[in-house]
Amino acid sequence: MNSANRRRAMLVSVSIILLCLTVLIGMTWALFTDTQTIKNRLQAGELKITLTRVGLTKSVLDDRGYLDVDKVFQDENDPAVDFTNTTVFSYDKNVFDISEDDVVVPGSKFTAKMKLDNLSDFAFGYWIEVVCTDKQTGEAFAKQVKIIVNNDDDTVANGLKVGSKDDFIGVIEKGKSQTFTVTVDFVDEGIDFTDGVLSSKNDSAQDQNFDFDLIVYAVQATTAPTNP
Repeated sequence: MNSANRRRAMLVSVSIILLCLTVLIGMTWALFTDTQTIKNRLQAGELKITLTRVGLTKSVLDDRGYLDVDKVFQDENDPAVDFTNTTVFSYDKNVFDISEDDVVVPGSKFTAKMKLDNLSDFAFGYWIEVVCTDKQTGEAFAKQVKIIVNNDDDTVANGLKVGSKDDFIGVIEKGKSQTFTVTVDFVDEGIDFTDGVLSSKNDSAQDQNFDFDLIVYAVQATTAPTNP
């Protein structure tokens, strides 16, 4: 075999050896594998709020039967009264501190300052509804009583909705709080004396009573409000 043929044979042999090494290396890498497992957990946040009364002003009858206007029963120096999860009316504990023997007259007014605290893991928005739950026995009375939440007002008979799920009254961030006021106003309609007949629109409410619920709704706020 001449030298050219020998060189050609050696080159072929070397090529075959390199090919074999390549296969062996590939097989070696295929045999060495590893798997890493990362454990994950999703913890759902908790929506938790508290509702307390931090102020109370009333215009009610005094011991002599006169209307005592805007008398302060609770202010910022007094302990807050907790109304969280209060779903049943009680004379022992209600937002306006109405006792079983209390009566109201035209001109009576109750204003409670309520505080919402955000103890949740996230921000929430809230809105408020007032719902008359006894329209039959107290319908005439309800039509003469206005409920005012902040600056929005309506009669109890019509109910009152302030804000909505799409238009919050306010957004409270985690760890923050906000206050709002609720006023119940028994509107004095005045008297009429015509042709010797004395009357008042308030007469139809005499000896009536009615019930209503104050409902605060809260829902997670996902987007921070933009500043104007």
